[in-house]
Amino acid sequence: MPEAVKEIRWMMEELRVSYFAQQLGTPYPVSDKRVKNAIDAI
Repeated sequence: MPEAVKEIRWMMEELRVSYFAQQLGTPYPVSDKRVKNAIDAI
């Protein structure tokens, strides 16, 4: 699996955390727009 795809997968996992377990937080800012932009970039 290409590295960019792995990165997007983790971004999606972090997005889930930001939606459903906000108290845990994420190591970097993540949003649905950032995920879409990353997908469009590859």
